[in-house]
Amino acid sequence: MAEQDQGKEVKKKKSGGCLVVLLVLLLTPILVVGALYIFNKDFNLSVNSLMSNVPGPVGSYFGSFPTREEEQAQIRVISDYMLSIEESRAVDKLMVLMTEDKGAYDEVIKDMLRTNPNKTKNILDSIRSLSVTSDVIISTVDQINQEKQNDLQDVADYWAALPTTSAIEEINQMIASSINGYKSVAEIVDLMDPSIAETILYQLDSTDLNKIMANLTDAQALAIKEAHMTVTRRDSDLEQMATVFMGEDAATLIQTLGNSQTYTVDELAVIYKAMGAKKAGEVLAKSTDDTFVFNVIEKMKENELLNSGVDNLTSDVLKSLKVYKEFDDNVSELVNVYDKMGTDKVASILQNMLLNASPSQVYDLSNGDFITISDEKLVLDILNSFSQTQKADILSLLDNTLSTELTRMLALPQN
Repeated sequence: MAEQDQGKEVKKKKSGGCLVVLLVLLLTPILVVGALYIFNKDFNLSVNSLMSNVPGPVGSYFGSFPTREEEQAQIRVISDYMLSIEESRAVDKLMVLMTEDKGAYDEVIKDMLRTNPNKTKNILDSIRSLSVTSDVIISTVDQINQEKQNDLQDVADYWAALPTTSAIEEINQMIASSINGYKSVAEIVDLMDPSIAETILYQLDSTDLNKIMANLTDAQALAIKEAHMTVTRRDSDLEQMATVFMGEDAATLIQTLGNSQTYTVDELAVIYKAMGAKKAGEVLAKSTDDTFVFNVIEKMKENELLNSGVDNLTSDVLKSLKVYKEFDDNVSELVNVYDKMGTDKVASILQNMLLNASPSQVYDLSNGDFITISDEKLVLDILNSFSQTQKADILSLLDNTLSTELTRMLALPQN
């Protein structure tokens, strides 16, 4: 009994396997033919033509599809129409056709190329150009963003060209006018040269500075901090150099500090401030370049206003400058007069000035310092204005004590 059941099971398996093989053999050709019918245009048209001859509903169904000749005629109508209208309109319509029926689009293009290859090429170039263009919405957004970026760059360039005080006013107004003011300022500062941005930002209130820096890109924030460190180190070095300059006489210093060849105007403003108003005025009085002097003093004034909000420095510098300028002019006039006299006469005048010296003239500065102009200083400056030969002749005619004292004083640094 078990052997019979086992035999029946074997027969069932064999019959099942045969059925699967039979189905595969039947379905494979059908699937292949179906795929050809769907994806092969020529095969599709051939089948439609053949099946349209079958009587009954089947023939009617396949007969409803257009024949190759009919399709070609339709393609030709579309092709001729596309070539007859303006290129821009043809491009629009062909792009719609390409989206809806790529096969029909390809056929129309082929027929157009056969009929008018030049115009068709122009149309295809336009289609390719439009095809690589971003989506209309994306393109519009990109354009808007670019215009905004250009506007921000214009403001950044405008701020950079302003005096620092004016740029700070612009920034403060922007901060006050919007809840996102710090972010708006940062978007502009991000586009500025870090050294220029540093000059402006580090004059702001520390709270405003920190909030703007927090909204900057990391790269720009780092660049501005590095610029500030560089400026801080530079100012420290210049202030140390100023202490050295304090021991030199004004006539020597003007060779180095009387132009912007060795130091920039910004650096000179730091040096002159560190030397103090009295020394600054004495040195600047030696300059013959009024524009240079004005630029240096204006920069000193700007720095004072930015750093402390009030300028208590330049008024003293200007007073010192005026005193020393008038003194130098008087010395020059006297030297011109004395130059026409005999050496013995000049020696006699200078000796009398020293022996009968009048009280020194004192000019007070608002910072508590003062300028002293004495007959002794006048004599020394007059002597220094003569040639070495004239100076030696005059000293030789003076009283030995006076001659010795003047020689000693001429050898000392003139502060």
